[in-house]
Amino acid sequence: MNQFKNVFLGTNDRPCERAVNSQKCVRVGGKHNDLSVVGTDSYHHTFFEMLGNWSFGDYFKREACQMAWDLLKNVYRIDIDRVYVTYFGGDPNLNLPGDDECREIWLNLGIPQDRIIPFGARDNFWEMGNSGPCGPCTEIHLDLSNEYKHTKARRHLVNAGVPDLTEIWNIVFIQYNRSLDDGAIRNLPQHHVDTGMGLERLVAHLQGKLSNYDTDLFKPIFRHIHKVTKKDPYRGCFASNDNYYELDTAYRILADHSRMITACLADGMFPSQNHKLRRIIRKSLAFASRTFEYPELLRETVPCVVEILGDVYPEMSNNLSSMLQIIDHERHSYDKLRSKRTNDTNALLERFPQLDESEVLEHAGLPGAIKELTQMAPTHLNGATIHKMYDTFGLDEELLVKLGEMLKFSLDFRDYEQHVRKLKEGYKLELATQLQSRLSAYQSLKESLDNTTLKTTGTERKYNYAFNQEKGLYEVAPCQANVSLLLDDESRNQWHVVTDKSNFYCESGGQQGDKGRLTVGGGSTEDGKSFEVTTVTDHKGFIMHSIEKQPNVTLSVGDRVVLQIDSNRRTQLTVNHTATHLLNAMVRKMVPLPMCQRSSAVTERGLRLELAISGDKITLEQISAIEGEIRSAISRNEPIGVRVCNAKDLDFAKITTVPGETYPDRGLRVVSIGNISSELCCGTHAMNTGELQDFAITNVTQSKSGCFTFHAVAGPAAKKVHFLGAQIQSDVGQLQQDAEQNERSEDITSIETRMQRLKNVLLTGMDNNIHLPYCVRQRCLNVINTLYQKLKDRSRESLRELVDIEMRNLMEQKPVTSDRFIVHFLECSIILEEVQLSKATRYCPDRPILVISITDNQVKARATVPLHMANERFNAERWLGVVAQTFKAQTAAPKGQNAVEVCNMKARKVTMLHFDATLEKALLAARTYAEEHFQQVG
Repeated sequence: MNQFKNVFLGTNDRPCERAVNSQKCVRVGGKHNDLSVVGTDSYHHTFFEMLGNWSFGDYFKREACQMAWDLLKNVYRIDIDRVYVTYFGGDPNLNLPGDDECREIWLNLGIPQDRIIPFGARDNFWEMGNSGPCGPCTEIHLDLSNEYKHTKARRHLVNAGVPDLTEIWNIVFIQYNRSLDDGAIRNLPQHHVDTGMGLERLVAHLQGKLSNYDTDLFKPIFRHIHKVTKKDPYRGCFASNDNYYELDTAYRILADHSRMITACLADGMFPSQNHKLRRIIRKSLAFASRTFEYPELLRETVPCVVEILGDVYPEMSNNLSSMLQIIDHERHSYDKLRSKRTNDTNALLERFPQLDESEVLEHAGLPGAIKELTQMAPTHLNGATIHKMYDTFGLDEELLVKLGEMLKFSLDFRDYEQHVRKLKEGYKLELATQLQSRLSAYQSLKESLDNTTLKTTGTERKYNYAFNQEKGLYEVAPCQANVSLLLDDESRNQWHVVTDKSNFYCESGGQQGDKGRLTVGGGSTEDGKSFEVTTVTDHKGFIMHSIEKQPNVTLSVGDRVVLQIDSNRRTQLTVNHTATHLLNAMVRKMVPLPMCQRSSAVTERGLRLELAISGDKITLEQISAIEGEIRSAISRNEPIGVRVCNAKDLDFAKITTVPGETYPDRGLRVVSIGNISSELCCGTHAMNTGELQDFAITNVTQSKSGCFTFHAVAGPAAKKVHFLGAQIQSDVGQLQQDAEQNERSEDITSIETRMQRLKNVLLTGMDNNIHLPYCVRQRCLNVINTLYQKLKDRSRESLRELVDIEMRNLMEQKPVTSDRFIVHFLECSIILEEVQLSKATRYCPDRPILVISITDNQVKARATVPLHMANERFNAERWLGVVAQTFKAQTAAPKGQNAVEVCNMKARKVTMLHFDATLEKALLAARTYAEEHFQQVG
């Protein structure tokens, strides 16, 4: 009924006198939440179809009941002996009497008196929320059991949650409105009717089934699950002590959730926009993996749902491909999350198997909450404790109710509401104490605006602007207006001026508000009566301009003023907002993945657009193509048009909207850019794309899984960005050329300095207000990083030559005639990142050699002994052993080689403080051992 709320309240014209519809309904949270019981009974669902009759001030109770009874009795041929009817029996708390009129209507239609039952507000007074249109209702229940003729035995089971005696139709008489301020119930200007009959329950009865799940709405899904998973077929078991209960419950949950997920995704809802949808997707994925051992099962069931419902809801068939892409993306994201499961998570799931894996993974505070609750061992949670569970541990109502069932405690949500109300009142009192004068000023303004009989501010002039080609500015004609209301805000030394007309744009649609000047008396801004408008706000249609008070200047209600917009600010806001539409359209064109807009912001300095995208990361090539397409559209000077229409006249499938955004029924502005873009938007826009002059994407970030934020600018600022980009590209290109041509160390030092300076500009430019094209920046960084690696490799290669130089010099100093063996510390190793000791020892093939090195505090050693010089007492392994013993390290021969000939000491971390002394001991031990045990072959 939400879409007709304003019709019921009398603030919108009715679309027609009466209507019928079939409506997709989802219940996974709030007042009407069936998620926790889905799968455990035969008739509750997260998604169902509601068949509705509507009367907008036309027929009322008698006609509604007559038509319902005629349909059930004469069309569907339902046995009237199976029918019970309930009606509103009155409620003293609401100060409302029983609906005796409704009772008499049913009696006159032939319903036996003993089958007409009164109930209180809990069952027979319909409210969608805590305020708004509401009224008594009458419900039709069907007894599907074999005992249906025994009224006395079954009457007390109505509204008792018995699966074979269920409500099938609810007829709501919308005749009241509950006030948000005081909760009082008052009469609406007209009486309306909203009826709702559950399709699934009706189908079950018409097909002779006791369970909704046994109808052709669900059975094809069960058959497909059985076919692809090879699990036991669905048996329809509801008894918890039955061996098939767990599997059948999983069948029901997965089928139900598949329908709900399909309906939501087909209507453009995104998991990143709705955490409840994401949780149900993850819950389904968990069932698919854990119970059915088929991780891709959800991908199989969604097409099955489309096959059943796609003819009635074509958006399901049309969007199947994108839905499957979203599910794939969510499965991969969930797999990544599951891969990070900790031991604590595993222990929690093992201890409480009732918890879903997704609930544990998504609520970081859950272990702490459970620990505290188990220590408290409560039987009842009051409002303060519930608030702590929400505020401290981040739990939601659904999870808290589940914990209550697991840990055997009840929850007093009424006390919680009172607790939160007290907290708010305390906060308001504290705030009032701190800002008493300011609050009283705003309260005075609110009361003035709420109680005034004045007309709201005329705002159509904010869209009356023209592009001055010579100045390159959008100019808004000055607006002559009268002061309607005036608030003297002494705490801020400000006046808040409400006028009968205004040309100022207030912040909305992500676009910042205008700034400008207000001149008293309609005179020149040079006569001392001109004020800067610092902020402009909209309060229920009254535009309020805030200005700083000036000494010796008075302002009164009725004074004539002139409102003048800051053209420079308006121009930047206008081109940046138009560029946001182009960016939104081009990303969708160049990145063929399901996506939705999460948020946008248009400021004087640039724009920000956040998109949720299901799929791989956006590549640099795609971002470059997006920017190129937008610049091309600007050069083509595409026309931009705005048309104002009503919601009923729009084909929303052809217009880009923001999922979850509430749009008014009337006065919708559709902004179209050539054949590129068509969006609903209340912002200011260019008349053609050429007026944007240029466009540049300055940054792209990925804030969370699948959410990308684009930063960009348009207009002269974009030209400057591309100019700076071209300059730095040239500098990096010259650097690359110089690096490839110069190899002298002094040249390399100079290149490294230039390279670091450029890298700093590329990485920190935005912090210093140096904006560059994102693609240029990334490509230049890639070039610099590649150059850096090449210089590093070149430097490393140069250092490696030091080993050769040192060993050659050593061998020249120690000819074979003077040294029978060599023990040496490789001094150059101290400045190297790594050393291959095999490279050092190969310089000495004709006698034993033992070499020690140290790099990055890691000491290594290697010994080689020619085979014909080795014996049992002197060989590479025994010789190196004395060194290894000194460093407390291990030794081993290289793979596939003989330890008698060659042996390595494994790297051992040492402190440089003690290294020199230990090295001397090791060298002495090696020389002494060789002197004592090596016998040169003569």
